[in-house]
Amino acid sequence: MFYGTRITFGLQSWQVVQTYDGTATVKIGGSWRLEEGAKKAGVSSVTPEFRLAREDDNSLVYDWKAADGFTDKTWETELKLPRGGLYRLETCLDAVSAKTGEHWRFRGDIRTHIGAGDVFAVAGQSNAAGYGSGVAFDPPDMMVHVLRNSGNWDMAVHPLNDATDAPDCPNAPMGQTGTSPFISFGRAYAGFTGAPVGLIACAQGGSAIRQWDARQGGVLNLNMIRRIKKAGGAKAVLWYQGCTEALESNTVTYAEQFRYMVDETRKALGYEIPYYTFQLNRYDVPHDFDAWNTIRQTQTDLAREMKKVYLLPTTGMELGDEIHNSSAANVALGEELARLICKGAAAPLAEEVCAEGRQIRVKISLLKGELRRQCNIRLNECFRAQDDSGIIEITQVTFGGDTITLELSRPAQGDVFVSYDMEEAPFRAAFRDSATLLPVIPFYRVKAEQRR
Repeated sequence: MFYGTRITFGLQSWQVVQTYDGTATVKIGGSWRLEEGAKKAGVSSVTPEFRLAREDDNSLVYDWKAADGFTDKTWETELKLPRGGLYRLETCLDAVSAKTGEHWRFRGDIRTHIGAGDVFAVAGQSNAAGYGSGVAFDPPDMMVHVLRNSGNWDMAVHPLNDATDAPDCPNAPMGQTGTSPFISFGRAYAGFTGAPVGLIACAQGGSAIRQWDARQGGVLNLNMIRRIKKAGGAKAVLWYQGCTEALESNTVTYAEQFRYMVDETRKALGYEIPYYTFQLNRYDVPHDFDAWNTIRQTQTDLAREMKKVYLLPTTGMELGDEIHNSSAANVALGEELARLICKGAAAPLAEEVCAEGRQIRVKISLLKGELRRQCNIRLNECFRAQDDSGIIEITQVTFGGDTITLELSRPAQGDVFVSYDMEEAPFRAAFRDSATLLPVIPFYRVKAEQRR
């Protein structure tokens, strides 16, 4: 027969609660029942109580406190967690003897491995859901937790997106998933901030952006919003998507649909949640290069134009198959994303492209240091210049400070368009920021300003 206190809503073991101004708040509650022997002995009062302890040294954050409200069967209270953890929540039923005044604290449910830190929704398609393959050191960490598709919180391990006990979850995978960048991200982020990280698995392999558009059903985005609310809020959305539109050559409406999705998500949540987006990597089979690169350039433009939308290039990362990042690449991408968020870094961006005679100069902004060449390749193979007469041979590439100069075999005629790490060539990440080590964001057919 049950007696004591039970927790029936509000908090699970392994849960990470989003902090605001250094505190995470969650409403918890449940039921209680007094032990029959205590009833017979006589009690003057009965109070459901709770306390919070640190798991690393067993010290108390605070000792027993009475629940804010309770009836003869139920109780509830607002639990406040200082940023950090991991914590253990204990409950009990405090019964005071009518004869002696002695406190009898009867047993209660506990919740363990609770964190107060930052929560991130993982959204998009297969590279977000995690289809990485290959061996890479990417271990679980006590500070990185996941809200799985089953609705249960757990320690984060690969695969984050699984179908266990989640047959009706909209983003439950159709096939077996693999590794993603987000355990690596969580480890690095927790290392920078000292606070636990919670991940909400929301991505679906193969999903098109229309499945994230409320005007077209948008079941995946509605599911993400519901799960963020249930978790008590999130710090940001980590978005990796666009392959479907590129492979279907459906590029015209991508920007408008992305903007709508972000706006609707922010309206539904009631705050301007940031989006950290991954620019597409390459696709190693014959395909429509123009569509693929158009999506990549659209992702760059969206990050440039939209408030609190940021971009991380995946250029130069190893593939595990024709389209999915390898496990080793996922580890590296996760660490880069954590640096981008925690260190206030931004991937370098082509701010100005100018053509004059036989030269094209590309000025790079958002550098914390200076341009650094990262690979021993012919730099002219990383760029393409094209004008009204066709492709212009690039004879030499030089760089210094924040500027890259392309020497052309002939003067440009009419409109000139320049690409970097795009077209049919493999994406090599030839240039990085010497301070942040983030790669220069690739660009596609950017129109050069003519200077004469």
